[in-house]
Amino acid sequence: MALNIEQQRIASELCRVSGKPSSIGAWECNLANVSLSWTDGVYDLFGLQRGSTIQRSSILDLYEESSRTEMDRLRSKAIRTGEAFSLDCRIRTASNEKRWMRLIVGVGYQHGRPFRIFGSKQDVTAEKGLWTGLATLKQRDPLVERSARRSFEDLVAQALLDRRFEQETFALIMLDIDDFHDIVDAFGPAASDELLLRFEERLARLFPDAFASSRIGKSQFALLLRMSAGQQRLAASLENAQHLLSRPIMRGHAVIDFTISIGAVVLNGERHRDPAALFAEAHAALHVAGMTGGNTLQMFDRPLASPPLRLAQ
Repeated sequence: MALNIEQQRIASELCRVSGKPSSIGAWECNLANVSLSWTDGVYDLFGLQRGSTIQRSSILDLYEESSRTEMDRLRSKAIRTGEAFSLDCRIRTASNEKRWMRLIVGVGYQHGRPFRIFGSKQDVTAEKGLWTGLATLKQRDPLVERSARRSFEDLVAQALLDRRFEQETFALIMLDIDDFHDIVDAFGPAASDELLLRFEERLARLFPDAFASSRIGKSQFALLLRMSAGQQRLAASLENAQHLLSRPIMRGHAVIDFTISIGAVVLNGERHRDPAALFAEAHAALHVAGMTGGNTLQMFDRPLASPPLRLAQ
């Protein structure tokens, strides 16, 4: 019981922090001369004196290496393609305080050519800490029967050893039929079993290229998907799938209406060599989706009910 109370406390705090304004500022970089313009919030985020002279080369030194490498890769792609992106970066302030920063980047055009990149930078250190705490609790709190989970976990462990994970991006998806016990009470075990069977068939049709797919608990399912596009496309694809998967099911004269919650975590070559930690993060996202009332998609480590990224040009 104590663990459940702690889980609820962290999820509730995550909801509160995610909806609470944090240190945020706007920025712009002129591509012609790489000059930077910041609002006060960005100076505060990096622990620099407001209005002080800033140079991109010195600011890059405040990014941790892996974040700097990924940010530069996405920045180059954005300038080349015009595609906006969002990235959570590890930084340290001028006083050597470690922080998490959510970077949002858009591209501005003039006469058909990119001339600036711009966006926002937000301190999400507190939010990251709460996600980590919830994932740690979920790692100590088995989601399903060990035999069912272990089988799928072994598939994921084998996949993580595949060298393709060093170049490609994958996502672990967990799906749960909301209030399944109420469905059993209302329609009976036989109808509920048919619902699970039909749901599994729908999953197979919608995700025929899943690296792995399995039912891992009473009403829970898991998918390991190769991502051909970014996280926004994944979220859009999952939202569409959520509607298709939860279409009502007919059984005789009865109509079984239901909704599903989805939790997802994105992994790449730099993350997740431990399947248990990966499952814990996906489960944490699923838990938060359920805490918000179900019928929800939640990406691990992302703002609650995060809307698609749109930046005005």
